[in-house]
Amino acid sequence: MTAFIPKRLSIEETVGEKLRQKRRLKNLRIEDIAKLINIRADYLIALEEELFDKLPSGLYGKNYLKEYASFLGLNPNELLKIWQEQFSAGSDNDPFSQKIVAKNKFIIFPRIIRNIIISIGVLICFLYLIFYFKKVITPPKLTNIQPPQNMLTKANLITISGQSEIEAEIRINNEVILNNHSGFFSQDINLKKGLNTIIITAKKKYSGAETVIREILVE
Repeated sequence: MTAFIPKRLSIEETVGEKLRQKRRLKNLRIEDIAKLINIRADYLIALEEELFDKLPSGLYGKNYLKEYASFLGLNPNELLKIWQEQFSAGSDNDPFSQKIVAKNKFIIFPRIIRNIIISIGVLICFLYLIFYFKKVITPPKLTNIQPPQNMLTKANLITISGQSEIEAEIRINNEVILNNHSGFFSQDINLKKGLNTIIITAKKKYSGAETVIREILVE
């Protein structure tokens, strides 16, 4: 009868166990280590607990493992070798095998968005300045002018009225006329026998003048 010889099982510590035991041996807190090596504490916890789905994919996670191991005084290459034994290199199960976008390519997208937003903002400001400048230099409109052109009358007094912009200065025959809050103005004018020429102008501070001429014949 063949004697039973129990086989000796080789128990190999996992990556997470090695990291955790070494840290505890040094009596260090994860939060303190995170500040020293500038890696988030939850990433270090994920390495120790082997919750690799909570780590950044690709080279970032692998670099965190190397940095953490080096800080604790472990051999990063040895840990990576153990890692490769746990996972088939390049397989779908290896969370570190996923390719990541190069840093400069990763940054370029938000940079383009930022530049587009800035360009749109500059364009809006430029168009607003053009619109404002045009509004400042454009002569104000004169509308609803009474009486009509080429009027024949026997009266010696007539009312000149009309509408313009609120900020416009109104003059009738070079005499300043007040307009109300809506831009309406009205003024009585004495007429003489024969042909009377009435010149109405509206002008803003920096604009040209808008002129309307009325000729009224008094019999």
